[in-house]
Amino acid sequence: MDLSSPDKSSQESRFSRLHGLIIGVNKYKAVHRQDLRGCVNDAKSMRDYFHSIGVPPDNLLCLFDEKATRKGILDAFESHLIDNPHIRTHDPIVIFFAGHGDRMLAPKGWHASDGMVEMILPHDASYEGTGSDNPSDQEVGIRRTNTLDTDKKYVYGIPDLTLAFLLYRLSQEKGNNITVILDSCHSGSGTRGEIQSRNSHDSKAPPIPEDLDEQLRKSLPIDYPSELKHNITSKQTSGKLMAPSLETHILLAACQNDEQAQEIPNDDQESDEMSCSGVFTSTLLSELRKCDLETTSYTTLLRNLLVARSEYYRKTFERTALQTFQCEGRNQDRILFSVQYAISKGKIALMPTRDKSIYRVRVGRAQGIVPGTEFGVFSDNMDAMAPPIAILVARDVGSVDSHLHGIEPNKLQELPQNAYATIIKYNDHSNGVRVWVDQALRQDEFWRNILTILESLPISWADSRRSHDVELISTGDGIELKGTHLIPGELATSHFFAQHLGAKRLVEILTAIIYFRFHLKHHNQEAPVRDKIEMKLRELNEKGSWGSIVYDPTGNDLFGKGVTDGTVVTLYPDSNKVFGMELINNSSENLYPYVLYYDFEDYSVGCLYEPPGRTVKAPLPAGKSLTIGYGSGGSPPFQVDFTNPKSNKEYGAFVLFVFGQWVDIGYLQQPSPLEPSSSNGGGNLKRKLHGNHKTTVWDNIIVRAEMIKKK
Repeated sequence: MDLSSPDKSSQESRFSRLHGLIIGVNKYKAVHRQDLRGCVNDAKSMRDYFHSIGVPPDNLLCLFDEKATRKGILDAFESHLIDNPHIRTHDPIVIFFAGHGDRMLAPKGWHASDGMVEMILPHDASYEGTGSDNPSDQEVGIRRTNTLDTDKKYVYGIPDLTLAFLLYRLSQEKGNNITVILDSCHSGSGTRGEIQSRNSHDSKAPPIPEDLDEQLRKSLPIDYPSELKHNITSKQTSGKLMAPSLETHILLAACQNDEQAQEIPNDDQESDEMSCSGVFTSTLLSELRKCDLETTSYTTLLRNLLVARSEYYRKTFERTALQTFQCEGRNQDRILFSVQYAISKGKIALMPTRDKSIYRVRVGRAQGIVPGTEFGVFSDNMDAMAPPIAILVARDVGSVDSHLHGIEPNKLQELPQNAYATIIKYNDHSNGVRVWVDQALRQDEFWRNILTILESLPISWADSRRSHDVELISTGDGIELKGTHLIPGELATSHFFAQHLGAKRLVEILTAIIYFRFHLKHHNQEAPVRDKIEMKLRELNEKGSWGSIVYDPTGNDLFGKGVTDGTVVTLYPDSNKVFGMELINNSSENLYPYVLYYDFEDYSVGCLYEPPGRTVKAPLPAGKSLTIGYGSGGSPPFQVDFTNPKSNKEYGAFVLFVFGQWVDIGYLQQPSPLEPSSSNGGGNLKRKLHGNHKTTVWDNIIVRAEMIKKK
């Protein structure tokens, strides 16, 4: 059976619930905005594609040219999507826009990256009215227009912040199974003969008013983002701690913000009128038609798009400028247009090399891999208890990737197409977690079997009760686990686990705790940028702006000398206060930062910040800073609170990882293994990581913290 051609009736059943808003603008009302030629074609092609997979015509609202006014688009967003009673929670929703984009200075009070606002341009973006000539068109010299009324009302594009508010509201009403597709760009205008870019800037546009779309934002049923502050930043599992713009939707975009989205003439011309298509949309549709919609994730789709893009540019490099296709959002491992996760989620992808006996994986030294680490190879149709198909060993280990060989050198490894790898044995315990076990447990057969299973993990058995990380003590009917607060030998936390939990569950808990401590201990001994990175914790004050609440830092850096000297930072939990961070890069490297919080109370690892996608530019460039929780960083503020409400004192660690390229840090994050719902502890390095086989900078900074209840 051809797996790329799933049963059409099942497809039509699933996609009969999909709703969409499809917008294409070729013609612009103002003369100074050059008309485009391929946007309506792209929108119609996208519409036809969704019809072909079973989406009913009435589910798609299409706005072309004169219908795609600013008011028309915003009204359609509300009436056809947000307020549509036929859309149920988690039904798939698609929003497609092809047309001009623009960038303008952000008004005072708007927090925007580099002080600029990006926007999509509707048909009527410019002055409007019938009073006299449009000032923006006075020097065009093509034709006279009457688009300026007596009060010189200007129709602005729809800014990214307005779209963020609308998407947040839509996700609250209908769930976050939302895909946004943008084939437009915001960089400087430009054309290349027959090649045209989808951007347009009005140099005579008046500044954006601070209250633009204020009434629309005030119509939100909740206060964005102040409610996010409480929902996202309370001590939850890692998925809760992230920017709303990453959580509400998946974004597929034509290019980075300093590149140009281009449209090119179609090859199959059947008339004298030139027909065009967007490079991004045509490539996207081609890949969508080829893929298996029942199993393909957004991550896989982006990888296919980038491969197809490379092939395309090899043929047309003299005609077109480079576009780096984008995929952003927290749920990129989901199956396309679904809330289900792909089969490959949580597994390490095996990539063939020219040498048939060697495979490449995207985990390396930064993830604790060393030469000799063993990987088991499995396939999706195997029994859960079956042994691995093959065992591969890491030989050539880079910063964020490794080459795997068979145990027998140069022997060809014939593996199934759907094979994946997991780590089964580290074989290097020199930097592992040091565990001391009391004699009573060593002599008990039940616990001896558990300890034998744990030997494949990155641990070493301590001979004495000095300078160790974890100790296991028999309590008669179970064990007491004591752990250090980052200082070997200084025990600070204690948990009890009863034997009646069973061997399987106890192994899961202990495995997650060991990985928690292993990743916390692991660091780059060369420390290439550690002394050139600053990390500051600041309390934030609320203030009203732009129809919502924004935050400004106040007071001193609460980390103090915790970053430079490694001293323990004391914080006082207060549910009425919110906090943010500032990262400062004084190095010459462009960095991708990740901020995690390791909670010693429940052994969970939550993410406070991660870059929005694998193809975005480095969020922390050389010589620049990035704010988290305020400013233009794109993340909500967070709270400092006890995990256990009855606690008077708890411990944790803020950890900053920086890489010279994007990586997937899913292998680091985990829910609390102490909760009954935890299934595997989340500890294994089983998530796909993105990177090339080359040396890339990586480093980390750890700030130890104690939370003390105020008396």
